[in-house]
Amino acid sequence: MNKERNSKVEEILGSLDGVKRASMPAFFYTRLKARMETPAPQRPWMLRPVYALAALVVVLLINAAVILKEDHSNDNNTVAATTDTDTLQSIAAEYSLNDNNAVLFEMNQDK
Repeated sequence: MNKERNSKVEEILGSLDGVKRASMPAFFYTRLKARMETPAPQRPWMLRPVYALAALVVVLLINAAVILKEDHSNDNNTVAATTDTDTLQSIAAEYSLNDNNAVLFEMNQDK
């Protein structure tokens, strides 16, 4: 087992024999240094904090407007729901429809 391990290690080390040193293109360090010394490009205008804060304020104002409008529409919906309920009850009374009949019908269906 030890011989197998040694032969495997020798095989791996032998695979590195044909490796050559990596070469760099001409003037690599000069171009790298020039690139590092140039100023960084400006950030897009959307990433500036002033614009981000303004966008956040606009979103919050829209949310507040929707919530306030929703509260006023709920007041109107309760009045409409009351009249709808009254209408449904008057129709049920006119046709003699009761909840008790529906329950009896459902109980007879199970048998």
